[in-house]
Amino acid sequence: MTKYKVCVDIGGTKTIFAAVDERLRLKDHVYKASPKTIKDFINLLEDNMKAFSRYSDVINISLAGRTDKDGRIVYCANLPLKNFNIKKMASKYFKKVSIDNDANCFAVYEIFRGALKKIRDGVILVWGTGVGGAIVSNRKILRGMGFASEIGHMRTMSGNEEDIEHLIGGKWIEDKYGHTGLELHQMAEVGNKRALAAFEEIGKTFGLYLVSLSYMLDPQIVVLGGSFVNSWKFIKDSVNDVIQNETIRGKLKIKVVRGKFYVIKGCYFLDEYEKIYNKL
Repeated sequence: MTKYKVCVDIGGTKTIFAAVDERLRLKDHVYKASPKTIKDFINLLEDNMKAFSRYSDVINISLAGRTDKDGRIVYCANLPLKNFNIKKMASKYFKKVSIDNDANCFAVYEIFRGALKKIRDGVILVWGTGVGGAIVSNRKILRGMGFASEIGHMRTMSGNEEDIEHLIGGKWIEDKYGHTGLELHQMAEVGNKRALAAFEEIGKTFGLYLVSLSYMLDPQIVVLGGSFVNSWKFIKDSVNDVIQNETIRGKLKIKVVRGKFYVIKGCYFLDEYEKIYNKL
């Protein structure tokens, strides 16, 4: 009999529910735009948790935010869910509930099945609506006192105290360039000079960000996911130029991971990571 786990990816733009088997195949999934109000969000979560509970008594949840030890959401910059106890809701339908930050779930997948399977130290970056991250040190996710790896909120020291997410996160790109990231991509595909220049500028900013991370962490690899990887071909040259000119090593290994379900697949291993490391 196929063993499923219910995996949920709650993001600032979309929320995905899926029944995932041991071969990481999605038996069933629901893909919804993330609601803008807490009432609508709670209804979405409850309805789908109830529906998907027929597949498994285990649910693993990825969240674009942070929870406390009791499962209450204490930080979620792009979600209307602060102070909501998501674990309490999930426990009505599932015997085993695991919750973690979305970038950490991405890291869990890379540890079990991906680029970090044989790597000791690495950095995970999820670049989409915002910029999220996870730091893997000695094959363990670095947590600090609970909020470590919020590297999308590192200050740029530009004089106006912007963080990197406010400079290149998808939520703010339109304010800066007058077009969404998708629109810029479509324009760049047909050679629009304005869009290509925007991506070059974005790439230089992202490159300097990676330079700072490399000086602090000196990772063996940076694994990059999120919607912006679809535009990597327009960004990578300016990123690599900055890294070559500004770092001691002159290079940084970057692996781009494409696909919209890598966080969901990381969710599949979340309860197993708990058992191994007992750190979540």
